[in-house]
Formats: sequence, structure tokens, C-alpha cells
Amino acid sequence: MKLLYLVYIALLIFAVYKLTPAILKHLALKALAEGKNDKAVSLYKSASDIFGGNNQYKTEYALVLMRLGEFARAESVLNGIILDRKIPQKDKINAKTYRAMARHKLGRTYEAQEDMTELFKTAKSTVVYGMLGYLKQLSGEAALDFCKEAYDYNSGDRDICDNLLVAYIRTGDFSEADKIAADLREKYPHFVEAFYHSAVLELKKGNIQTAKEFLNRTAECRRSMLTTVSEEDIENLRKEIENA
Repeated sequence: MKLLYLVYIALLIFAVYKLTPAILKHLALKALAEGKNDKAVSLYKSASDIFGGNNQYKTEYALVLMRLGEFARAESVLNGIILDRKIPQKDKINAKTYRAMARHKLGRTYEAQEDMTELFKTAKSTVVYGMLGYLKQLSGEAALDFCKEAYDYNSGDRDICDNLLVAYIRTGDFSEADKIAADLREKYPHFVEAFYHSAVLELKKGNIQTAKEFLNRTAECRRSMLTTVSEEDIENLRKEIENA
């Protein structure tokens, strides 16, 4: 009887250990969906720190901070993961990639691109391809070959597809751009970038009314501090369309 009781206690402790972080994460996401950002951040921090810390949850916690515009705090959290010698290098890839976005948002784009270029030499993943492609295109280059390589790696990823769409627009391959744009709009109807870049594409093709319609759709999309198209970008494109 005593042995059964001890087994029961052990199982209960194990369940608490396993389930508590997940429950806290669920509550954090619920709070985030309800617009209770401070509560969400607090709960996610607890989920990532409890019982000695969970690296996956810490990375997710940093992402939540970035979505809310807390890029310096996010970089600090990600640095903690990256500098922890106990964590295998393969488990630090996402943390390094998201840190690059944080650094870009903090105005250190050159540093971010250097980090990602170095990371790409040893680690190729969907998030690495997506982030490095985005950073390459910030200078105005198409980076078409790289974006095609990324698309071959994962043709189903939203960000990789958006990068390839930009590359096709910049190289004037509007036929291929059309295919990518239509697919993005269908699969991700709340993705700001899909409709913004569709509007850019239609403007370049001379389809002013369609460009205007796509640009107007951005108002129905979901936006966060990680959205790569700013409100200023949208307004500037609106003026360009009106003056076309």
C-alpha cells in the first residue's frame, strides 16, 4: 500500500513537472489573444523559467516580446540561450535567427545580416532561409538565386514564398510572381505582406484598380511588430497608385 502511494505521488509530481509549463503557455496565448499583453508576457516568462527553464519556451517567449515591440528584451532572452554552453548548437539555430530579426528591428541590420550569413554556412533551415532572404533584399537586391534555393528547400513556407515573390517582381518576371502571389493570398488571407506585394506587382503591370484593391485588403490583415511592411510603406504605395 505504501509503495502504491509513493508511486502515485511520483506520478503526480511528474505530471505537474510536465504539464505546468504547457498550461502556463496556454494561458499566456489566451491572454495575448485577448489583448492582455502584460499578463501574456508574465505568464510566458513563467512558462519558460519554471523548473529550471525550457529552451523552446524561452525562444517562444522572445518571439512574443518581439511581436509586442520589446526587441531589446527579446535579444537579451535569446542571448541567454545562445551563450549557454549546456545547450547544443543545433538547438540554438532558431534563437540565433530570431536574434537577427531583433537586431534588425533595433537598427543593427548590418550586424543581423552578418550573423545570418555566418549561421547559414553551418545551418540551413526554413527559418534561416527565410530570415537571410529577407535581410538580403533590404538593400534592394532581388537575391533571386538564393530565394529559388530557399523555395526548393521549403516551398510551403510563407516567408520564403514572400521573399521569392519580391525577387520575381524585382527581376520583372511577373508571370512567376503572379503564381506565387495568388498562392500566398489564398493560403494566408491575413498576411499583410502578401497583399502589399500583390499591390506592388499589379501597379508594375499597370493594373491600377487591382493594385488599389489589394492594397486596401491590408487593412483587414493581422499586424504585429514583426510585420515587415510598415504603415508608412502602405501609405507611400497608396500615393504612388493614386499618382499613376
